[in-house]
Amino acid sequence: MTTKPRSSREEPVWSHCNECGHETQHNVVQLIRKSRDYDHDRHTVSVGTNWRVLQCCGCHEVAMSRVDWCSEDDPHDPYVPIYFPPRVSRRKPDWLVRQEVPAYQGLLDEVYAALHADSRRLAMMGARAIIDKAIARKIGNQGNFVKGLDELQRANLLSHQERPIIEAAFDAGSAAMHRGHQPSVDSLNTAIDIVERIIHAEILEEKAKELAAVTPKRPPRSATTKAKKQD
Repeated sequence: MTTKPRSSREEPVWSHCNECGHETQHNVVQLIRKSRDYDHDRHTVSVGTNWRVLQCCGCHEVAMSRVDWCSEDDPHDPYVPIYFPPRVSRRKPDWLVRQEVPAYQGLLDEVYAALHADSRRLAMMGARAIIDKAIARKIGNQGNFVKGLDELQRANLLSHQERPIIEAAFDAGSAAMHRGHQPSVDSLNTAIDIVERIIHAEILEEKAKELAAVTPKRPPRSATTKAKKQD
């Protein structure tokens, strides 16, 4: 087995930058090649791993990529690097970064981790679980999803316009969980949009109560003022 670390003179490469939020040019700061040869059916096969330390040319964020290769691989089939840390496919919204949501934090962290790993089924299942949890927090466990939505509507906590939006996200999660459905990137992003909207609405509801509590009340009108208005 051979390992050859060296400073790289390679040309800059294009890669997604987590800090910039889009693809940027990266310098290859370090390249480490590890390989070994072994005999297979009277001929030599080489396998190895190429590690690259990458630095964004814009914000200077540092990441690492790994490519595993084999001399028997199809030369026309491009290698797909694995990145550390994983490349962020969708950032958390600013309001979620600024404030943790204890009731959902664990689920949210796992959903975004699944998004970054392109584990779309897992992310969709997590979105479904968050919707289930949001309904239970509002009106308790009703036994199934439809009964939960019915109860929300009876309690005036869900409008007729909002119901099909939540149903669409939940059904997509159910398809991923029970029927092995692999959602497209666009479908998954739509489901996450809906989940973020549900949680944001819950946060705003609490903040509205806090705002009302600290807002000075309007002083009562005097009897003289009422009489003048009647005149």
